[in-house]
Amino acid sequence: MNITHLIFSFKTGGAQTMLVDIVNVQVNFAKVSIIIINKSYNKTLIDKIDRRVKLFFINRDEGSKNPYSIIRINLLLLKLRSNVLHCHNHNIIPLLLPGFRKKTMLTLHCMGIPAKYLNKYSQLFAISESVKKDIKDRAKKDSTVIYNGIYTEGITAKENWLINSIFKIICVGRLSHLIKGQHLAIEALHILKKTGVNNIQLDLIGTGESESYLKELTTKYGLNEQVSFLGLKDRDYIYAHLKDYDLLVQPSLFEGFGLTVAEGMAAKISVLVSNVDGPMEIIDNGKYGYSFSSGNAEEIASKIISIMNTSPNDIRNKIELAYEHVKNNFDISLTAKNYIENY
Repeated sequence: MNITHLIFSFKTGGAQTMLVDIVNVQVNFAKVSIIIINKSYNKTLIDKIDRRVKLFFINRDEGSKNPYSIIRINLLLLKLRSNVLHCHNHNIIPLLLPGFRKKTMLTLHCMGIPAKYLNKYSQLFAISESVKKDIKDRAKKDSTVIYNGIYTEGITAKENWLINSIFKIICVGRLSHLIKGQHLAIEALHILKKTGVNNIQLDLIGTGESESYLKELTTKYGLNEQVSFLGLKDRDYIYAHLKDYDLLVQPSLFEGFGLTVAEGMAAKISVLVSNVDGPMEIIDNGKYGYSFSSGNAEEIASKIISIMNTSPNDIRNKIELAYEHVKNNFDISLTAKNYIENY
């Protein structure tokens, strides 16, 4: 089998980091290439790709309509003669010759993707049942669910569930509060502080357009000693340090899946998620984690206190079940295998 993945940019987003893991598994069973269309990529992430995977850089300026880039892409595809063209952005297919469409597939990485080009792909993959339903409802298109995967073996697991004097919470994701909801976690700490609960540390990993707003909110609530902005961290750092925390909070207002939730479960720490479809699918509606009503900071605060007061044995029992659930359902080896079977 000859597989070519096409993607516009290769920064440190969830779709890109997961693609690295997928191709590193697929290259053991097939000939694999990646075409990065735009002049937008992270060298550190590129360096993590197996050397057997062929990389091609078109170096197109984002949004450019220069026909030279389109010609280069199609000439390259003719040369590669791949029998699977796997796209990771919905609007790549207009750049391809019509003759390629019968072997062109698309992974839908989130909800709300415009339906305009979806009927031009021969097959659609959805990263969760939530995304599948969204596409069916809006675009009347069927898709096959293949869950996003994580490299579970690369995540260091927590071994001691005794809570120290400081209860440590981690929140990982792009700092975009209208989507990811980090302001709700900060507001929850403010609520707890007003009741005299001060022994909580919240670390936020990520950068984004809401960084200034979230820092101002932290200052407004007098939480600068409790809330830390760690900036952008690579996956190696995150996988090594998740174990240092007692709880991962995912307060997203919109989320098609939630890789960080699965990563927290693989690190054997408790997870607390908003009750939106993607994260709830991962924790099986509360069987493997805790949840709160989306947008409700007071409920986040209440659930944090409840988790803090849960016995270490009960915490450990839930965490061990969650760990097995992630390994059996969301490991990257399963994701890569399922793609190959569906190709």
